[in-house]
Amino acid sequence: MSINDQAFFSENITNVNKMVSKILVAMDFVPVLLLVLTKLGLFNVPTEFAAVSISYSVVISTSFNFLIRSHSAFVQKISMYLGVLGIEGFIAMMGTSTNIGVYICYGVVPIICCLYYNRHLSIRICVMSYLLMLASLYVKFTNGAAIFDMLDTQTFQKAYLPVAAGFTIEFMFVFLIVNFLSIRNHTTLKHLISVIDDRNGFVQKLRQSKDEFQKKNSELKETQFKIIQFIAECLGSHDLFTGSHVIHTRTYVELIARRLRENGSYKETLTDETIALYASAAFVHDIGKIHIPEGILNKQGKFTREEFELMKSHPEEGRRLLQVLPKIDDGRFNEIATEMAYCHHEKWDGTGYPRGIAGKQIPLCARIMTAADVLDALISQRLYKNPKSIDQAMRVFLDSRGTHFEPCIADAVISLRDTIEKIDRDYKKKESEAYKKELEWWNNYHNMMNLKR
Repeated sequence: MSINDQAFFSENITNVNKMVSKILVAMDFVPVLLLVLTKLGLFNVPTEFAAVSISYSVVISTSFNFLIRSHSAFVQKISMYLGVLGIEGFIAMMGTSTNIGVYICYGVVPIICCLYYNRHLSIRICVMSYLLMLASLYVKFTNGAAIFDMLDTQTFQKAYLPVAAGFTIEFMFVFLIVNFLSIRNHTTLKHLISVIDDRNGFVQKLRQSKDEFQKKNSELKETQFKIIQFIAECLGSHDLFTGSHVIHTRTYVELIARRLRENGSYKETLTDETIALYASAAFVHDIGKIHIPEGILNKQGKFTREEFELMKSHPEEGRRLLQVLPKIDDGRFNEIATEMAYCHHEKWDGTGYPRGIAGKQIPLCARIMTAADVLDALISQRLYKNPKSIDQAMRVFLDSRGTHFEPCIADAVISLRDTIEKIDRDYKKKESEAYKKELEWWNNYHNMMNLKR
């Protein structure tokens, strides 16, 4: 028997013992009820008999209830025998009275034993119950013969033996039923436990496989996003500012999205998973700039009309590049990244590019990306301008609320003023040396190009 089997049957013994305890407590009231009925003239039970019955039932029930409090499996088994034999003994005691007719009750205890799912217990209790029944009938007929002066052996045998034989035949049927139930119940339960163990083992293996799959899937996603980050860094080598810009905007996209959710906007859409995808997709929102010549991207002066038109082509180029990107996260990342790259220069009032769409025609991810993109462009250094202060940037968002930006997004950015200031300060401190070196390289490049002209 496995540990699981033992645990189940031990627990079952404890549970059935609790039920037997209630029967024993109820048994304490039977003699009292008989006395009351006798006083009312409805029954005729001697007081001495009732007193002995009460004493017996109280001793048995008290002892049993004391023992079943133990957590020991051995004590619970001892209690099991004490309880069922105690009930059978009480029934047999009732059966000795000539004033009480006990018939079917002799088979009650063997049936109760079936609840323990223990064949050996059932057989032993059946045998003991049968012997107690014969003894009870013997005492009853002895008492009856004494009352009616029928103590001669022949008369006693004629009265007792046929009744005993009839009860024996009935008890044989009880024994056969109890034996069959005990065997069948025990076998069925062992089979069920085996099936459950097998199922639990299968479920455990399934969970392990699922955990391994999720781990590998998570590792794959992480690798994919690292590749995306690597692409963004490669883009940074093509453009003085794009490398740091995509890192900054990734932070701002996540920050703005979370603040929108806190403010009650798009709560159902902006789940943690979706916000994480938005932040990751921000890495490639400017990937279309890879098709823009370096000389234009890093030009020190203002763009000519032709150069600006070429710069405005990077959203379309970004969409084209991302459409051939292998699916990441079942394609959700691809969809979000494509929308960000293609629509992050659209404006809430429809005056943006490349399509001039307005309002909620612009995907939410792109509307958030637009705010993050403009925010970083305002407060960061560029070859053609110095950075604006945080307060100046906040003024731009306030003035452009409802025109360039969706009102709730502009409000979210403005409410993050202090947090943005700290993040911007940290980025500038961290990137200052690298920026100086890059700026020096590009200045030398432009000087060299000017000399060639």
